[in-house]
Amino acid sequence: MKKLTFCLALAALLVAGCSHEKKEFTTRQLEGQMCLYYQDAPDDPWPIYEKNSYSLAWPADGLLTDHALRELMMLCFSDSSSSDVDAVAQRWLKRIWFTDDETLTPQVLDTISDTIEYSYVHLESSCTQDSLLAVFTVKTESYGTGAAHGLYSCNSLTVDKQTGAVVHLADLVADTNMLCEAVARAIQDLEVNKDVRECLFDEYVNVERMPMPTDYFIDSARNTIVVSYGLYHITPYACGIPSVVMPIYWLSKHVQLTPYAKRLFGPDSYLPE
Repeated sequence: MKKLTFCLALAALLVAGCSHEKKEFTTRQLEGQMCLYYQDAPDDPWPIYEKNSYSLAWPADGLLTDHALRELMMLCFSDSSSSDVDAVAQRWLKRIWFTDDETLTPQVLDTISDTIEYSYVHLESSCTQDSLLAVFTVKTESYGTGAAHGLYSCNSLTVDKQTGAVVHLADLVADTNMLCEAVARAIQDLEVNKDVRECLFDEYVNVERMPMPTDYFIDSARNTIVVSYGLYHITPYACGIPSVVMPIYWLSKHVQLTPYAKRLFGPDSYLPE
């Protein structure tokens, strides 16, 4: 009788475990904007106008580690001093972009006329995911008063959905110094990087090593790692943000992949050692 009772209890636990649904990796939308007018800017006869705004896909609570959340805060708002994203976002909206004098008191405006010269910073992000990874893509566009043109950036944060931790390049390749050599070869040898090759500044043509990339993301559908550089870093402004595509199988010929990368991409995606 006791044995039967034990078996029934064990079966009930197994059924309960099988029926437990895995927590979905979801996001919530954050939005905000603020128009600022500084009437008494020191040493400047012209008032400064700003229109800062953001529209972000933000991870639901409990999906990312504390460290990963701080990295996302830093990527979006250049601020990881608080775990409260709403407080950090409001602080970002009120930031004084053209002066370090924090004694200035901004006045909030409801509207700004299109005839007034003003600067703006707009921040937006999206989240794409597959069965293993979630990638937050953060785009920033800004235009300074009197500038010749606007500036923009695009950066990514890749998160392991199972652990909630950020995946860095160092988690994928055993030696990031070798990665700089692999990027140079990928630009020179792979046709998919032809546009980058044709845009390079002279000092980066036919070099053995490229600078360390400023950003990367994983395209799991194509089994590639795509590394990126900022505006003006290795190409002129007109060429935009240069991105270098490196298929994992090709990359495994030039750098040693970590055990984590091999598990992530699968045994058919890299060259056996």
